[in-house]
Amino acid sequence: MVNKITPKWFTVTMGTGIVALDAYLVPGAPGWLKGFGTLLWLINMLLFATFMSGLGWRFAKDWQGIKRILGHSVESLFFGAVPMALTTVVNGFFDIGPHLLGPRAIAIGGGLWLFNALLALASVIVIPYLMFTRHEHGLGQMTAVWLMPIVPGEVAAASAGLWLPHLTSLAQRQDLYLVATVFWALSVPLAFLVLGILFMRLAIHKLPAKEFAISTWITLGTLGTGIMGLMLLAHASPLAFPRMAGGLQGAATLAALILWGFGLWWLVMSGLMTLHYTRKRSLPFNLGWWGLTFPLGVFVGGSDLLNRALGTPIFRWASLVLFALLALFWLTVAARTLQHAFRPRVRDAATPNEAEAIEEAI
Repeated sequence: MVNKITPKWFTVTMGTGIVALDAYLVPGAPGWLKGFGTLLWLINMLLFATFMSGLGWRFAKDWQGIKRILGHSVESLFFGAVPMALTTVVNGFFDIGPHLLGPRAIAIGGGLWLFNALLALASVIVIPYLMFTRHEHGLGQMTAVWLMPIVPGEVAAASAGLWLPHLTSLAQRQDLYLVATVFWALSVPLAFLVLGILFMRLAIHKLPAKEFAISTWITLGTLGTGIMGLMLLAHASPLAFPRMAGGLQGAATLAALILWGFGLWWLVMSGLMTLHYTRKRSLPFNLGWWGLTFPLGVFVGGSDLLNRALGTPIFRWASLVLFALLALFWLTVAARTLQHAFRPRVRDAATPNEAEAIEEAI
């Protein structure tokens, strides 16, 4: 089993972790929902530790297998899922951890953030470099999965906004604010380039193959984490640059509103595309279905932060409605994942290519 762990499995912890955090933070969450979010966050930590141990084993004992993944034009892109999955653990230490561990949770979260930032930086730099030098790509085969190695930078930036208020030194707060802003800039402009190319690809080559039917939902993730990064850093700006805080907060809120509107377009379009596949009954299950969870989850988080900043009913209701949709998606995908993970495989009835496809699908 360990030698089958690939970065794609971390999409499970991405989706589960963001559901845990949203359940804990959703506006007006009752006590039972906060308790569920806490329990799910703890379970998600165990999942992440299991997958990370398996991937670490492969790095140590199966380097050839890792090289094959890095050389694959699609599988390599999922290395971005590792730091994004870890971010859901890190953010939990900042949001949930203090109620369980006290001040120690902040210290643990800060240490994990530093490690996660290195993973995010590696993803943003190394995987695109491999795309440019070793992989074979074509416009007709391009999907929103191209965003996976890019988004970790802005995810780490948003997470830094949670850590910054706990730092005691002004110099440390300023340094973290600047580093987080650079991480945001490493991701969001690149993501917009990819979104523009994706629009052209969809217009020219139409919808991707059914195995990538859910991939368009990833677009929502880059916009949701972009909003979260802007709003969390803006909220922390008085602690880092008090003289500039008013301007920074106003600019960040305006930019976040623009990203939210753009995200709403991709939300509607992704829903319509999914319905298109569903009507044609061509929506086979694979781990890509977890793309329904994390992207929508961070968009829920972005909506919640806009609600807290502006206090308008539209974002409160958007947070609640989108969270209900997220919960439905997570329950569906988690159930299908368990169903496929434990079902018996009839290898003798499949050709080698079909058997490999079955392995990849789960």
